[in-house]
Amino acid sequence: MMDLFEWAESRTNAMTIWDIGALKVYCVMLGMIVGAYMSGFIREHLWWFLLPVLFLGTGVGYRWLSAKPS
Repeated sequence: MMDLFEWAESRTNAMTIWDIGALKVYCVMLGMIVGAYMSGFIREHLWWFLLPVLFLGTGVGYRWLSAKPS
């Protein structure tokens, strides 16, 4: 189990300020979709909210998994 935490910590230490910022925007957008899914506006314009979530989530995930440990 400690190996998993050490692996995750080494990946997190390799993140840049841009990666952390994109992760924050990703979490906010995902929270808007999940938290307000019953709202008519969100349901009507779901794809406009989902596209940045998919783009940012994929980008941050790729950078996190492919980062060189420090």
